[in-house]
Amino acid sequence: MDGKLVDKSEITNSEFTSRGNAGKIKRVNYDEKGNLLDSQVISNKKMDARGNPLAQTIENYDEKGVLLDRQEVESSGFNSRGVAAHSERKNFDAAGALVDSQITDNTKVDSRGNVLEQTVKSYDDKGGLIDSTAIVNSGFNSRGNAAKTERKTYDDAGKLVEHQVTDNHKF
Repeated sequence: MDGKLVDKSEITNSEFTSRGNAGKIKRVNYDEKGNLLDSQVISNKKMDARGNPLAQTIENYDEKGVLLDRQEVESSGFNSRGVAAHSERKNFDAAGALVDSQITDNTKVDSRGNVLEQTVKSYDDKGGLIDSTAIVNSGFNSRGNAAKTERKTYDDAGKLVEHQVTDNHKF
């Protein structure tokens, strides 16, 4: 890399709670010439006593400020490290129609908050199962990066359709 700017993001936090948590986060992305690329607004609608977001809305906009899509996320069962045991995300198009949804369950988390085992189930707009993915992470370094990630994706009938193993090595 020759040290040239590739892109830039400006992040603005606002609407702070009494605990100092941002109720609203806005990220604006620019290219290397300073042209607006897109933006995202995350609104934390509800937080627990520790400041973990229980309900969030994420809105994505194009360079003209036109809404592209929106996600609504509800999370629960936070551990002492702030990792949610269960999250549900609904994805909506710009017109507000439900596109699909995902349910994520972090079934095994270590004492440092690293997610060791996770399942993600994806559903269509009518609630029909599209697929499910079982994820196993291992060999975490001190920064919480997994040395190995194994993903097994199953179709709606439970048949294995993809098996992916990622080994992360030092560069």
